Amino acid sequence: MNLSPAADDPFFPLPEGVRLGESHGTPALLVETPAATAELLLDGAHLISWIPAGQADLLWLSPDSAFGEREAVRGGIPLIGPWFGPGRDLAMEVKHGWLRNIRWEPAGAQREGEDVVLTLRTPEDVTALSATARFRLGAELSVDLTITAGPRPLELEAALHTYLAVGDVREIEISGLEGADFLDNTRGLTPDVMPEQPWRLTGSTDRVVASTAAVTVLDEKNARRLVSTPRGTAKTVVWNPWDELARGMADIPDTAWPEFVCIEPAVAKDGFVALAPGESHSIGVSYRIER
Repeated sequence: MNLSPAADDPFFPLPEGVRLGESHGTPALLVETPAATAELLLDGAHLISWIPAGQADLLWLSPDSAFGEREAVRGGIPLIGPWFGPGRDLAMEVKHGWLRNIRWEPAGAQREGEDVVLTLRTPEDVTALSATARFRLGAELSVDLTITAGPRPLELEAALHTYLAVGDVREIEISGLEGADFLDNTRGLTPDVMPEQPWRLTGSTDRVVASTAAVTVLDEKNARRLVSTPRGTAKTVVWNPWDELARGMADIPDTAWPEFVCIEPAVAKDGFVALAPGESHSIGVSYRIER
């Protein structure tokens, strides 16, 4: 059954297995079904946990992260937009846009078999653009972000900045990006080409890869494969700060950087999307865990 909020109650009746509560002191939709558990913050429409039955969490969350309205949570799946990083002209002071810094509103909830489908939307007082985020939470995870331009044209950059939990980033193997062109943001966006074989990270990594292919992370330490399948994207960003950069980041413990890798479906840099007023674009990704 589809559910919509009553006019005087933004927290409308929720289906079995979903409740409104708190996580880290902030409002959250909490999911507990036979298929999976999950935590979705209203701040930033930010999914911070998805644990399918019999598995460990797909997502890494920093124990030193800030939480609350206007805070950027470190970990989970931050929703990035309407620009990426400092923007294409490198002039934006707020890194990665403001979608992750506002409180979203519940817009729908339903059960579809063992899956839960949750939809959040940006508040009505946001006029520059509107956005909806849709999460399908079950044995697999799907996330879709749709952004609609407001009264002015929009050169849209957006990303799903997913922090995948791994046993040790120095021991994982990434496949699916072989031979693709990329911009190396650790070297001033220098162009380069990905290796022709599965890739292992060996240092600070920030690559904007010209690929829309599925990506598999082989995590031998945790005896699992993490498969990421994007849609509506132009790029795949791969990021990990490594030890030196992590020491300068207040919201990541100095020794925690080996615990994650970011694989980010994106429309960014020369892969931005030009939207006329009222036009929309969606980016999405599906995840599964293979033992």
